[in-house]
Amino acid sequence: AAGRNTQRFFDPDMQAAVNARSNLEADLRQGLARGELLVHYQPVVDHQSRLLGAEALVRWRHPQRGMISPGDFIPLAEQTGLILPLGQYVLRTACAQLQRWSQHEATAHLCISVNVSARQFRQPGFVAEVLQTLKEHHAEPAKLKLELTESLLLGDIEDTIARMVQLKSEGVGFALDDFGTGYSSLSYLKRLPLDQVKIDQSFVRDVL
Repeated sequence: AAGRNTQRFFDPDMQAAVNARSNLEADLRQGLARGELLVHYQPVVDHQSRLLGAEALVRWRHPQRGMISPGDFIPLAEQTGLILPLGQYVLRTACAQLQRWSQHEATAHLCISVNVSARQFRQPGFVAEVLQTLKEHHAEPAKLKLELTESLLLGDIEDTIARMVQLKSEGVGFALDDFGTGYSSLSYLKRLPLDQVKIDQSFVRDVL
């Protein structure tokens, strides 16, 4: 607490930033309820440009502001806990898409990668939630790949491995996203049941 003879200065820019963040959080809560969040699919191809699947990317079409960049609302969702319902929505949408693709010979082989935040992954019941969502949508587990970030390795690595092994045993795949941004080591990588490691561009640029 400030004592006597202490001056306080009002910073209008700081107050404006606080208000903007509060308004964006309220809008995001409403946006989730109103169906303003959309899932777009970015194609994934092999070295011969053959389509292997897609990465599910969430986008927000705000009724007044238009398309809002994930860089503006994903960190906010992480900080406020809204990443949990947002992550559930993306997972459900992706599993429903897998089921639709499975109905057609031309698309039955396609897989979908879904980004999972550390906060979402560490939730009690996350493994059961993923398996139940797959079951509800009649989606094949082997067609789903969960993309994790290196920040997961800052927590309980044994719990992380145990959850991954549980899902892996059911057929779900795993990728480590943005490897080289500072947390993981090669010794950890050897212990993780990964199917893919996506190397961060900055890491490759430094090596080259």
